[in-house]
Amino acid sequence: MTAASIGFIGLGKMGAVMAPHLAAGGHHVTGYDISPPAVMPAGVELAADLAALAGCDTIITMLPDGDVVSAVIGALLAAGCDAMVIDMSSSHPDISRAMAADLAARGQMFVDAPVSGGVGRAESGELMIMAGGSDEAFAAAQPLLALMGTPTLLGPAGCGHAMKALNNYVSAAGLVASFEALATARDLGIAPDRFLEVINRSTGRNNTTEAKIARYVVSEAYNSGFDLRLMAKDVAIAASLAEAGGFDGPVTDAVRQFLQDGLASLGDAADHTELYLGITKGRGGS
Repeated sequence: MTAASIGFIGLGKMGAVMAPHLAAGGHHVTGYDISPPAVMPAGVELAADLAALAGCDTIITMLPDGDVVSAVIGALLAAGCDAMVIDMSSSHPDISRAMAADLAARGQMFVDAPVSGGVGRAESGELMIMAGGSDEAFAAAQPLLALMGTPTLLGPAGCGHAMKALNNYVSAAGLVASFEALATARDLGIAPDRFLEVINRSTGRNNTTEAKIARYVVSEAYNSGFDLRLMAKDVAIAASLAEAGGFDGPVTDAVRQFLQDGLASLGDAADHTELYLGITKGRGGS
């Protein structure tokens, strides 16, 4: 494809390792973050301010939530930006649909393209990218998205963010169940390595048992790189989608409340794997 000028907004844990893949693909990438990283990602130039990105062909956002995305895109539009917008943050689908409509009225394309895979797969360019948007918009965005992972079009604008929320709800439910099972197994005298050996060869295996417990919980590192507040936000979105659809979701509500309680106890800076500490509190430790 023709080299593009890309404004990449949000150079945090994920954005800082995603943006270099675009530069390595031959594109000119200018990054911006309200808190610039100590070391700039390879191949990425730092913009002095947000308005400096207004002339880019494509704007990619990797920001905390949809409200921040809306404010950033609004500021760029006010500065004369007429770029295609790809929102790779975790936002509410309603925000994505409204943004897509607003941009379409201006003759601009929008794709919501949140990701799954964490920092590790972001570094290797193997993210699962869940996209929502028109066929035309996805066709334009796909070559860029493919440099960072495997993009899949799920439907019109908002479908990508809906899928991300639902995925993270299922992931969170598995995490809570796995942590509760591990804590109970330990109380019964079952060693964590034996617990994992059996469950990962059985029907209870999931991403938490396969990829998180040994590395982040048994090790007591609790540093997976995914904040509890972000998981709580995504599960709250999933719960709102279920409610809007008229579904009675007792499990969704229970997981949402559990994450909110954990967030209140552990604080905004907590890694999501620290939820295990809340489960084992009062059991005499981990």
